[in-house]
Order: sequence, then structure tokens, then C-alpha cells
Amino acid sequence: MTNTHPDDTDISTRTVKNTKQLALWTGLWLLSLAIVSFGPSTLWDYHKVISVCTVITNLVMGYKMIVANKQHLLGLDELQQRIQLEAMAMSLGVSMVFGAIFGLLEPIKLISFTPNPSSILFVMGITYLIMIFITSRRYA
Repeated sequence: MTNTHPDDTDISTRTVKNTKQLALWTGLWLLSLAIVSFGPSTLWDYHKVISVCTVITNLVMGYKMIVANKQHLLGLDELQQRIQLEAMAMSLGVSMVFGAIFGLLEPIKLISFTPNPSSILFVMGITYLIMIFITSRRYA
């Protein structure tokens, strides 16, 4: 006999729980990334041990975010999984193409500044959000 809790079988409850976990770990990862980015210059004057500790913390938070994302995706129904898959596929493709050409613009002298890798994350996030909207409307 399996012991199932009623909340475990309710997809809405499971989705809310998984979404909250994903939001928590994403927020912690973003906070740790901000600390890695701004802490050395503003808080601890580039002390190597503190910097290494914050990088390790960021990697752990990133791992936890990835696990929470996987759990969130596995908890969705088939339609929501399909929407996520299509949005992620497009986001990955656009990011790869944009990232590859963006990194070459300075060496071929089409821009005079050094490309910032965070720009690729911005393009990835915007593409993902747009594709979630488009794909959701298509299946609605």
C-alpha cells in the first residue's frame, strides 16, 4: 500500500509548491551573483578567500536553482511541459546565435566596446518570456 498525501496528487498544489521553490532558489542565486559581482569592490576589497567563498556559494545556489527548475518542470502537466520546452529551445537557440556573433563584433571592429556576457543573459530571458507568451497563446 502506498501512502500518498492528497496534496501530492493535486497538480495545482504541486505546481504552486514547485514554483515557490524555484522562485526561492532563483532569488538566492541572483542575490549571490550580485554579491560576487559587487562585493569584492565595495565590501571586502578583493580579499581572495572571501571572493572564493562567494563564488562557491553562487555555484551551490545555481545548482539548487537548476534542481528546483527540473522539479518544477517535472511537476507540470504535458501541455505546460510542451510550452516550456518550446520556449527553452528557442531561448537556447537565439542565445547561442546572438552570443556567438556578439562576441565577434569587437574583434571585427564593428563595435568599440567589449561585449558584456550579461547581455546574452538579457537576450535569453527576454526571448524565453516572449516565447512563453506566444506558445501559450498558440495552445490556448
